Amino acid sequence: VLKEFDLDAALERKPAVLLVDELAHSNVEGSRHPKRWQDVQELLEAGIDVWSALNVQHLESLNGTVGAITGVRVHETVPDTVLEDADEIVLVDVTPDELLGRLKAGKVYLPQQAERATQNFFRKGNLIALREIALRRTAEHVEDDVRSWRVEQSGDAGASTPVWRTE
Repeated sequence: VLKEFDLDAALERKPAVLLVDELAHSNVEGSRHPKRWQDVQELLEAGIDVWSALNVQHLESLNGTVGAITGVRVHETVPDTVLEDADEIVLVDVTPDELLGRLKAGKVYLPQQAERATQNFFRKGNLIALREIALRRTAEHVEDDVRSWRVEQSGDAGASTPVWRTE
């Protein structure tokens, strides 16, 4: 028996904010939505603020890039629009060595799974590349925020402000 997130119970309870882990997760067959990100969309439409977690390798547009880097095809993906539509992105980052240490200590997967993971997907070079991709994607989102803020600030008076060279 697999226990899944109870979407109906969350909608009925209608909290102000809900933490929903593993945005790319595939729901068990028979669920209302095939993917957890679709559950989150329904929660948002119901007026519930949602915080969630997403590993960069699960972004749909990066599937080919991630596969070329790691040699592993990621099957659980999230459309990029889900990330683009987010009000805010918070990057949670650890160094590759710290993540490998956490894997070895059994803090991420059970020992047998962790061993397999470090020999395949979670190799140090892969982790360095994935970290760079996550940093760049976050920077793109922040760049959009800066651009929007500058437009808002100059909009009333119509005055142009000098370009900020932040890259």
